[in-house]
Amino acid sequence: MKQRQLKVFGLIIVGALFLCDPLGWSAEAAGKPENSHQHPRLIMILVDMSGSADQARHTVCKEAFEKIYKNLRHGDRVVVGTIASQSYIDFKPTVDEEIPIKTVWDNRLQFERNLTNSKEKIRREVDILLSHKGGSLLTEILDSLNIADAIFHDEKERQKILVILSDMIQDSKEYKFDKDKITGEYINKIIRHRRENNLVPSLTGVKVYVAGASAADPNTFRAIQTFWTRYFAESGADFSPYRYGHSLINFENGS
Repeated sequence: MKQRQLKVFGLIIVGALFLCDPLGWSAEAAGKPENSHQHPRLIMILVDMSGSADQARHTVCKEAFEKIYKNLRHGDRVVVGTIASQSYIDFKPTVDEEIPIKTVWDNRLQFERNLTNSKEKIRREVDILLSHKGGSLLTEILDSLNIADAIFHDEKERQKILVILSDMIQDSKEYKFDKDKITGEYINKIIRHRRENNLVPSLTGVKVYVAGASAADPNTFRAIQTFWTRYFAESGADFSPYRYGHSLINFENGS
């Protein structure tokens, strides 16, 4: 008799939960996030720390980060790093933070506290980074993409998004996009050299956005854009010229 009463009581509780939240409870009861219809993402943001990008960090890059920040979802992992001449071994992200996922088993107040803390940490560290004045002499975008490759490599569950906040003017010992004449042969030469040395990153399934792109004149801007379009295609990335520009116009809005 007591066992039957317990079963009836359990059914009453289940029914009450469905009545209170007919759409969300079933997902939570299974331990799934409240917003499980929105797939969590690994969002990697690479910030150009060269002196030439100093002004952009305080304007364009901050605006771009705000759009990313407002778009964050439960379960997202945010990795922020700088564009510099360094290997994956030496790479230390400015931010590597996960947005917590809410399930029915969580204490709501504790969850809200954890959510606030994780988002505030991301904002605080990025604000410090973007407020930095001065910068490095070189802009090593190509090698930074190999670091992104290493970060994305072990991610099996989340969608992969790479946001590059840079003028996209490669300025290294080998290549100087603001001085070199970027022709089809020039692009082929770089790709061939990096492929022969196993330096082309594998970015298959990675959606790429670029904000802060600039150049001395429209022809140079288009030539640099053509290079990156070719290079991202070579890497297997999900890239569109519509996601390349001075500003981050549409972030994850069907673009």
